[in-house]
Amino acid sequence: MLRIFAIFMFCFLAVQGDGRFYVLNAPESLSFQAVSTALPSEQVDDVIKAARGLDVSDSANFPGLVITDPFALPQKVVVVDVIGLNEVPLSDVVVSYKLKGKSVSSYLDDLNVGLTQDPSDCNIKLSSNQKSELVNCVETQVKSNNEFILAKINVSKLVKSGVDKALVSELKTLQAKIEGESPNLLFVVLTHKDDGSNSRRRRDTLAGSKTNSYNLAAYYDENYPVIFNIILWFMVALGLSLLAVCYAIADMDPGRDSIIYRMTSTRMKKDN
Repeated sequence: MLRIFAIFMFCFLAVQGDGRFYVLNAPESLSFQAVSTALPSEQVDDVIKAARGLDVSDSANFPGLVITDPFALPQKVVVVDVIGLNEVPLSDVVVSYKLKGKSVSSYLDDLNVGLTQDPSDCNIKLSSNQKSELVNCVETQVKSNNEFILAKINVSKLVKSGVDKALVSELKTLQAKIEGESPNLLFVVLTHKDDGSNSRRRRDTLAGSKTNSYNLAAYYDENYPVIFNIILWFMVALGLSLLAVCYAIADMDPGRDSIIYRMTSTRMKKDN
């Protein structure tokens, strides 16, 4: 009974595995530590942003990435998103982290739109008789002006036994070309089984006003900037003047500095 339960749990974990994050190439300014901490899927974009020297969210706390030289960060980032596999048999030298969570593709899409003016179109869906164009597509995008290259390859429709070997061969070929031509480039591979059912949805926009159907901004008169500046700087000058007056009164000596006290003070008369 225990043996059956153990086999069932192993199969369940294998099916429900969230995927892995592989680092195939990184410049010397970045150090990816081999830690056992899983990388949450919602922090994948934070790791990539941190590697590029960009702002990250307050909840980002992944200890695997250490920036050794903030002045020599990678100029470009290449991300290969493998959909349909939980992991690929890459070399043990490659640093990898277990992914925790779903909807990895949606976070990568948001990152691609936010960092790239002309998002890459390396969206490859393989069939049984199709040859992958992953290497050629990524090479073309690397030569462009894009600083973030996202390549998606969907292998969910293929038999797993024939996918791993071909995919690993392509990734190693791409890794060798990047190391030889663009060593100052971050190259990562993400594997996961994301069918889109748990994808993160964007927040809906607020409903428009019935009185302002075109959602136009409030109208201001052409004299509004002038009036605003007059009132603003008048209040600033008034506040500074009040502060100076209060300071002068607090530092005043009534017997010496004030003519009022000097004129009204009574003098003692001397008898001759």
